[in-house]
Amino acid sequence: MSRRTKLLLKENNEAENRIQNEENESILTDITVYIRSSNINSYYQETVRRDILEMIADGEKRGETAREIIGDDYKLFCDNVIAELPRQSRKEQILSSLRDVLPSADILLLIWLGFQLVSQVNSTDPTLYFTVTAGNIFCAILCIAGAFCVVHAICRNAFDTAAVSGKTVFFTVFALLLICICANVFLPFPLLRVHALTAAGATAAVFALYKILDAKLD
Repeated sequence: MSRRTKLLLKENNEAENRIQNEENESILTDITVYIRSSNINSYYQETVRRDILEMIADGEKRGETAREIIGDDYKLFCDNVIAELPRQSRKEQILSSLRDVLPSADILLLIWLGFQLVSQVNSTDPTLYFTVTAGNIFCAILCIAGAFCVVHAICRNAFDTAAVSGKTVFFTVFALLLICICANVFLPFPLLRVHALTAAGATAAVFALYKILDAKLD
């Protein structure tokens, strides 16, 4: 995220310490989680968060709770506030999504590279060329898409914990892992071979691209 967004995020995190009421803290957490799923950029998300923080903090000084200040329908309140802010353009959405995907892709690359190096250490005929299979690609896409779907579902249902229970999340993650294992077993078809240095370079390039996008985007 941009410098101004990072500064506002830091200020908001520090301002949360002003909230003393546990119920208010819980409500504020749910609101923050819900805002993360909205189609506004990170800077506007933090702006909304700051305004709500100030409302709740000022209300506490008057002896009021978040429920008394905001009302019973937190989702409707957030939607009304968000509706007043500019939405992200299609280009901004694509770039923001790419920025959010890159760290996950980089971690998966590091894990894959690590496993490949370990397998070569234990191999009788070690080589610095690694094979990328159809199962590897399928698993990477599935893990990233699945993770984003789970996170999005949790954020969108921040005020309805029954909609996305811990069991649902657990079984979803378990199913994704099971499918990945099966994919690696039943889709061993080689797509390309890459040198270890090329794989390491690709990992570094993905991280660099993430840092560039993160610095430019709100």
